[in-house]
Amino acid sequence: MKKKLLALVCALALTFSFAGCTISTPDTVGSIGDFEITSGMYLLAQYGAYQQAAQLAGSDQDASDVKAFLKETITTDSDSGETAVVSDYVAQQTQQTLETLAAVDARFKALGGELTDEQIATADRYAQQMMDQYGDTYTANGIGLETIKAYERLQVEHTALLDMVYGPDGETPVADDELTSHLDDSMYEICYISIPLYNTSTYAFANDDQKAEMLKLAQTAADSVNAAGGETVSDQVSALHEAAQNALPDIYAVLDGETSDDSASVQTELLTESDVASSFTQDGAADALRSLSYGEAAAVQINGYTLLLLVRVDPLSVSSLDDLREQVLSDMKGSELDDALASSGAELAHSLNSSAMNKLPAKKIVNSSANS
Repeated sequence: MKKKLLALVCALALTFSFAGCTISTPDTVGSIGDFEITSGMYLLAQYGAYQQAAQLAGSDQDASDVKAFLKETITTDSDSGETAVVSDYVAQQTQQTLETLAAVDARFKALGGELTDEQIATADRYAQQMMDQYGDTYTANGIGLETIKAYERLQVEHTALLDMVYGPDGETPVADDELTSHLDDSMYEICYISIPLYNTSTYAFANDDQKAEMLKLAQTAADSVNAAGGETVSDQVSALHEAAQNALPDIYAVLDGETSDDSASVQTELLTESDVASSFTQDGAADALRSLSYGEAAAVQINGYTLLLLVRVDPLSVSSLDDLREQVLSDMKGSELDDALASSGAELAHSLNSSAMNKLPAKKIVNSSANS
């Protein structure tokens, strides 16, 4: 089960906060290779690991009861059915996160990387925003602003590694034709209008017959876009907007609703396969999008409460390849890079040059009231 580097800080923003809870850890943690592990970074990694475990908890498990939850067993991989005791899972994920952070820093420096003043300032601003928003949670768990700044700077290094390894001047550059092929085969630029399958005033949801009627009306609008035969993206978006303006009053009327001034506003987004899999959950919705050729419009119910009137467009008619390079490389090579970093981090942790970091016992997450 792969964990993106960014998920560590995001985990603190998700699920719940441990008001009145802290994590105990030694004053001196040690290092992995040449990477110093501060107590704050250890706490951040451990807390993030606990939050990941909390998100895997079953409906009958109370992750806010820290002591009890640490002793329970969770399913860590739904496909294989693999399970783990929470305390063991937290210890393992904490170690793996710290190893990956060490590998990111080592790889970045080995390739001659050095953060610019602008990159540092951007990372620090984001850290401050995170602290402003979630400071109570961070503070309650022994995590300060300097730790968040250090983590965000590592995140910038992680992002930069994509270009340093796979960019035009990287170690193993990905050719432009490979990027273009990936864009064509595995990414989807769509211009779309979102139509709620509920009355936006009363929040009454459409029943199956009403959904079918709304979908039929939207598909008629999509057919008119296809009939217009716009050759450019501008033509296609204009046709989509005009079709929506004409069709939306009748579509909303199915639920006795009315359109607003921005109901026909067209949005644009470049989706990856994982985006499609996670968002287009209605039966047949993902395949309906995948089957569209450039310039082709369709009405697609993507889940139980949203219908999209959309047209798929050529990403390179909206942006240049250079503008999209980072996003495409992330989708195309992100997992490969993360796997390499995880492997490199494990090697660093078990090398003779590493400190006793990998010998530390798993630390407990305890109620502060019980710890005082």
